[in-house]
Amino acid sequence: MRWRTRQQQQQRHRWTTKAAVSGGRLTGAALAVLACLVSVHAERHIHRFPSENPAWPLNHLAVHERTGAVYVGGVNRVYRLAGDLRLGRAHETGPARDNRDCYPPPMVEACRREPAPTDNVNKLLLLDYAGDRLLACGSVYQGVCQLLKPDDLFKLGEPMHRSEHYLSSVNDSATMFGFVDESSGESVLFVGTPVGGKVDYFPTLSSRTLKRDAEDADMFGYVYHDEFVSSQLKIPSDTLSSFPGFDIYYVYGFQSGGFVYFLTVQPDTRKLSSDAERRSHFASKIVRLCEGDTHFYSYVELPIACVKDGVEYTLLEAAFTAPQGAGLAASLGLDVTEDVTLAVFSRDRRDRSSPPGDTALCAFPLRDVNRRIRERIRDCYLGQGRLELGWHIKKDIPCWYAPVKIEEDFCGLDTNQPLGGLSRIEGVPLLAAEPGDGMTSVISYVHGNHTVVFAGTAGGSLKKIRVDGAWEGGAVLYDELRASPGEPLLRDMAFAPDRRHLYVLSAKQVIRVPVETCHRYVDCGQCLGSGDPHCGWCSLHNMRFAEFPAECVRLHVRPVSVSVSASSVPLVITAENAPELSGGVNCTFGGHAEVEGQLGEGSITCFSPSHKQIQGIAVQPADRRTLRLTN
Repeated sequence: MRWRTRQQQQQRHRWTTKAAVSGGRLTGAALAVLACLVSVHAERHIHRFPSENPAWPLNHLAVHERTGAVYVGGVNRVYRLAGDLRLGRAHETGPARDNRDCYPPPMVEACRREPAPTDNVNKLLLLDYAGDRLLACGSVYQGVCQLLKPDDLFKLGEPMHRSEHYLSSVNDSATMFGFVDESSGESVLFVGTPVGGKVDYFPTLSSRTLKRDAEDADMFGYVYHDEFVSSQLKIPSDTLSSFPGFDIYYVYGFQSGGFVYFLTVQPDTRKLSSDAERRSHFASKIVRLCEGDTHFYSYVELPIACVKDGVEYTLLEAAFTAPQGAGLAASLGLDVTEDVTLAVFSRDRRDRSSPPGDTALCAFPLRDVNRRIRERIRDCYLGQGRLELGWHIKKDIPCWYAPVKIEEDFCGLDTNQPLGGLSRIEGVPLLAAEPGDGMTSVISYVHGNHTVVFAGTAGGSLKKIRVDGAWEGGAVLYDELRASPGEPLLRDMAFAPDRRHLYVLSAKQVIRVPVETCHRYVDCGQCLGSGDPHCGWCSLHNMRFAEFPAECVRLHVRPVSVSVSASSVPLVITAENAPELSGGVNCTFGGHAEVEGQLGEGSITCFSPSHKQIQGIAVQPADRRTLRLTN
């Protein structure tokens, strides 16, 4: 059924929606109309904050979930910015007099190396909400952390008098990852880091306490520690004898459902050999620990990859975990509350730090990941195979049979650990990017039933992807924005608390971009053809909408349905937020019949097609026929 004002007939404008009459209510975003079109203000435009010194690149980004303040960590500086990226505070972290071969002061023994002014690379920037502070961990003094007040970046403390206060001296900002877990009521820092060959000094993975008092001597101490075991995992020194230069690089980490996960990249020990060409191959792994396992007995590590159209993408670039939209969740057999990890992979290459070329996006439902991990644990406790953690001294130890029931919440014993595996977990392929401008970052959120994915690229573009399902063609690249041309976008991205803006980061600048750009579309064809799930077109008023569908036209039809053999049935239409209708209204039924509507008080009455006209509509016998609405 179609209805339009006579004034619109005279203007000879015809606008088509994709809505249909369903359940007595007309649905579809294109039926909505704004009472008045919002002006395009400056806040809709892209905002930028550049690094104050080209020699001091930016490294990390965090957004306060309540205040919306933006924190940026770079070389020698930490910044606090307003939501529109105006500078609020700048905190100096370097250069500092240091030598990477020396422990920070106070030292156990005097360092014989001469210190010199050294840049402090920000490697970790985290908000501890329970402690109301910002953690800024750098590369100087073997990787100590400063605790800062979120409102003015006043330094609350900088512990550096115990070995636990040194995280790692590696100054590559993209290889360490950490997050603050507050699920137990106390803040715990889970952190993974490469160790740069200093396997005796630094654990590659650990959990540490964040005391309320920034000056507490136990700040950053291991959650559990005795002379035999502690909340850490180290790379054995024997590993470096077999595989010189081996390290583990941490790309992403998160907590979900009582478990802690890390996604890593590491040299593939199965491919390492004397051949220099083969020594550059990498493997991507997912690591899982029980959240409350202070002994790390539950450590399990399995390889992961993404295969799209027969092409293998094995080098992890970025990842993000959250519940996804109803369309994608249903296609994966999940509830909308279940977490899914979206991960970007590239083709294997010699230099992992070089910009990626060919990349693909895959989905890893955590339900499936946990099932695969549980199967691996069960097989090992049945005495099948070996521990298979390729980089660990225990890799060739046979699995030990133990009569233990492996439930979903099994958290390990002091045997059969740490545990690896050879069976690869492959994600559900969603999209392969165009060659040449590989994806380098990813984040998503849910809009309506859609999963909306934003992916940064090595060329500085921001891809906008609508994911309706996991089938072929279910993920559509609907827009691409040149956020920072020629500069790779870094992994860190974050939404503003209201989800209207997204913050992306390059080495040279922070960029705030609008989540939707519906204001760009000037006609219905452009708007609906864009594929942007945020945008719709109000055909009655000839204008677009994005943010205020509650003010748009809403139509209700009574009765809900009529018999296909019934003719001239009065249909009563009530309209909310409709334009002026005194000029008259015509109703059209699927292009088959058109009648003049009768205006009543707050309603319009149109008679369904006559008996003769019905024959042209219901050509084939059918229980139900839904006609599309055209305005």
